[in-house]
Amino acid sequence: MRITRSRSASRASLAVGGALALVALGGSLAAGSLAAGPPNGPVPDVTVRVEGLSKTLLAPTTVTLRRGAVTKGVASESCSALSALGALDDATHGGWGGSWSKSYKQYFLTAILGQSYASTASYYWAFWLDNKPAPVGACEVDPAKGSSILFFPEYDGKSKTIHAPNVLGISAPAGTLVGKPVTLLVTSYANANGKPTPAVGATVTAGSERTTAKAGGKATVTLSKPGKVEIRVTAAGSLRDETTLCVHAPGKTCAG
Repeated sequence: MRITRSRSASRASLAVGGALALVALGGSLAAGSLAAGPPNGPVPDVTVRVEGLSKTLLAPTTVTLRRGAVTKGVASESCSALSALGALDDATHGGWGGSWSKSYKQYFLTAILGQSYASTASYYWAFWLDNKPAPVGACEVDPAKGSSILFFPEYDGKSKTIHAPNVLGISAPAGTLVGKPVTLLVTSYANANGKPTPAVGATVTAGSERTTAKAGGKATVTLSKPGKVEIRVTAAGSLRDETTLCVHAPGKTCAG
């Protein structure tokens, strides 16, 4: 069984709720997510996103974590429901699969929402927390309020032409007026350590509008129709990102 830590750490070090890479390398976690232990009460506003090789499997989904256990059937093989694996379980309604490691007392992720990678595959499920590779497995991380969690397939095979992707992020206001230009911010997070840089040249698609991120990673679009508009950002050698923007008339909202 290959349990991973990241490209620079041995893929054989474990990952809990995550696949081989649950544990990615370097980077520090949100305050209290490791050292302080599980929180006592509910943890709101934890966002989970799952990207597949060719498409988004789970758009950013916000959950509230509550005490309990996450297991695949055996009571002794469980992780805290307040962990990152608990967040994945909640956001996907149990739509993940994995094998339990008795040595590490964690799950080795093999499948999420129908996309599977066995322990012998060239890809594994990487796990990021707050825009950087997590240093331990998903069972070991207790996300803080407002944390963001990302799972995506990362290559760990023998090909020299396939490289680990940087991760894109897009920031947008919650809403904007119809016909008014709105500026979006696109960031590229380095695969090795999550170091952010402006994603100059990335393609931004907002509804029927398409543009390119310019200096500072800024992209401006003008949307002519009201409603919730999906905004997607892509770039060569990078993992896509998406968000939703409410476009509305003065005095209105997307709710009415």
